[in-house]
Amino acid sequence: MADGQVDFDITDERLKAFEKCISPERLAGYYALARGDRRIGILLYERNTELSEALYGVIQGLEVTLRNAIHNVVADQLGAKDWYDKVGLAASEVEAIDKAKESILEAAEIVTPGRVVAEVNLGFWVRLIGGYYDKTLWTPYIRRAFPLKVKRRVLHGRLMSLKSLRNRIAHHQRIIGGKRDLTQDYADLLETIAWISPTVSEWIAATNCFPVRAAKKLRKLNPVVPPLPSAPQ
Repeated sequence: MADGQVDFDITDERLKAFEKCISPERLAGYYALARGDRRIGILLYERNTELSEALYGVIQGLEVTLRNAIHNVVADQLGAKDWYDKVGLAASEVEAIDKAKESILEAAEIVTPGRVVAEVNLGFWVRLIGGYYDKTLWTPYIRRAFPLKVKRRVLHGRLMSLKSLRNRIAHHQRIIGGKRDLTQDYADLLETIAWISPTVSEWIAATNCFPVRAAKKLRKLNPVVPPLPSAPQ
């Protein structure tokens, strides 16, 4: 239960409403974690929501810091804010840039480098650190954004893992009870941001609620009171 919320009893009638609105398929994984106890399964669903909410802000910090770091260093080295139109990107990245420009125009806004950079998704930036761009972008430009001289393959592998977490959260999928270690993911997020900016990493660490929520126990359920037997006629 998130801070400030009141207790909420999970009755059989409410369970039926949850299963109808959330879907049995989505809840099945939580019920399995709860060993078939559907009320505990709902508590685990609540916990998943709390931790997803807490981590999303940290992921936002990574995504915004990463894209601006890459944009700034490549634009500075090439002397062009619209560097993405000049460096010979692969077809998939050109398509991503074109879609970003279309979205900006559809919103009746002027296409500017800042808006393009903000519009393309995390996958675009992660692909720029992949092996395909090792000699054309990483070595001459992007590596300069990482003062700790982290190896490209290490960075790319880390970002692929965190992008997977980001996508699961964005699509409201389960992040608890699987192979992921969310405490390690949180540490990886902060460390990766610190590779770019220790100041931003320290700020996010000081202002997010993930450690507190990760340490919380499931809220206690009120006991189910069986109905009284009907009186004999």
